Amino acid sequence: MEAGFPKGVLNILSGFGPTAGQALAKHTLVDKVAFTGSTEVGLEIMRTAHQQNLKRITLELGGKSANIIMDDADLDLAMG
Repeated sequence: MEAGFPKGVLNILSGFGPTAGQALAKHTLVDKVAFTGSTEVGLEIMRTAHQQNLKRITLELGGKSANIIMDDADLDLAMG
């Protein structure tokens, strides 16, 4: 709410994949899932997310430290 998103637009949920993650990927009222983690789990999310309602997914796979680098960042510093 502080960032200006209306209530319910962005929900962040931490939990274990076999329970929370699988439920989110399958649920018909979830429109999009974004996941950062292993390639193995990302593949499972892809398999599961299309079964009920072909929801959109964003996957950041294989790395341990996901980063967002903004347009005005010093790239040499960010890559170092």
